Amino acid sequence: MSSDESNHTEEELKIVQEDELMEQEPVSLEDLDASDIDDEDGDLILEQKVTINNEAALKRITEEFRLKDLPWIETMAVTSTEPIELEDVHDDLKRELAFYQQALEAAKIGREKVKATGLPFTRPDDYFAEMVKSDEHMEKIRQRLLDETAGVKASEDAKRQRDLKKFGKKVQVEKLQERQKKKSEDMEKIKMLKRKRKGAEDFSTEDFDIELDGGADDKSNKKSKRGGPSKREKKDSKYGFGGKKRHAKSNTAESSADVGGFNPKKNKAPFKGQAKRPGKAKRANNRNRK
Repeated sequence: MSSDESNHTEEELKIVQEDELMEQEPVSLEDLDASDIDDEDGDLILEQKVTINNEAALKRITEEFRLKDLPWIETMAVTSTEPIELEDVHDDLKRELAFYQQALEAAKIGREKVKATGLPFTRPDDYFAEMVKSDEHMEKIRQRLLDETAGVKASEDAKRQRDLKKFGKKVQVEKLQERQKKKSEDMEKIKMLKRKRKGAEDFSTEDFDIELDGGADDKSNKKSKRGGPSKREKKDSKYGFGGKKRHAKSNTAESSADVGGFNPKKNKAPFKGQAKRPGKAKRANNRNRK
């Protein structure tokens, strides 16, 4: 037997087996007896679905009902020139706006094509047609999207405020602990000095080597080391320090009568004398210029 004959025989057997399977009635598990299920050697034919993928027939049928060489006005199919590209596809507002812009562009293209055909496409002035969705419905959808966006923003702001509040509390607790620790250390030093004072009659000022409230003595020492009057002292000498402020710079009888500090030559311009006559060469140049 040749290889071609064996191949034909195998194909015929396969076709016969498929026909037998299709002719046999399907059997559900509920209709079977327990003995048939338990019998390992029994032939059990389960319900099967034969799938046939006849590509040639499908292509032939598709070509039969395909519309060919129809004018555009019969299909009115319009394809957008620009694809939709979104950074965040989950942003409802931006996604709906992209759909709107794409539909608007397609409508403009379709309008130009309809105008090119010369067919009427505008409705009469006295014709009123209902839209698929009313303006009230679309306004509700828009308001819902705006509410969702505002809710997300409010949630993010609340989360940020909570984080800032937690951080502020942490800093406040650390500051209070630091103050309490410093206060405890100062109290311990004071108690130690009191115990020393009770135990000895003589004590020197060196025992009170303690800094309280930021060390005011060190500040005064630093001021004395710098030398010269400070900015505060200059302002005090100029504007005064404490006391009555009202009419502080007003004239009195004594100040008006006191002319000791008056200098008549202070604001007077010095006398320059008569201008000298220019020289002979300069006078000649002036005449030539005229």
